[in-house]
Amino acid sequence: MDALTFQAEIRRIEKLMYRVSMSYLGNAEDAADAVQDTLIKAWEKQNTLSRPEQFRPWVMRILVNRCKDVLRKRRRRSFYPLEESIPDPEMPQPQPPVMEAVAALKPELRAVIVLHYVDGYGVQEIADSLGIPLGTVKTRMRNARKRLKQTLLVEWEGEE
Repeated sequence: MDALTFQAEIRRIEKLMYRVSMSYLGNAEDAADAVQDTLIKAWEKQNTLSRPEQFRPWVMRILVNRCKDVLRKRRRRSFYPLEESIPDPEMPQPQPPVMEAVAALKPELRAVIVLHYVDGYGVQEIADSLGIPLGTVKTRMRNARKRLKQTLLVEWEGEE
């Protein structure tokens, strides 16, 4: 694959890549870094791609693996609270309860929910994009909906 073809293929899926990495990582800087690392690795390893028609799932699998690496590194780090709090110049806007519940999902569940309900991808398109079986996408969707229902129902009942 030459540089122009690679670039054209990446441009077709760059928004999807960013959405998936945001779904996994929940942080714009980490998501952008994961996408950038994925592009570098895909370019370096493009000779390992045996079927060019599988480019999108191949790149998405690299991205998902990179996001999982970032999450593993986050868990290993230990954070110590600052003794003096630093005022936040910009107060974050409160999120709707649904978005908070989605943000609380495991990254792999959050990714399929965001791709389906926010980006409008079908189940087969999600499976193709993430390079995972159709049944896995359906299972993740079912599990995510179940957890969202539990979380939102508890919150709704707590308001009464």
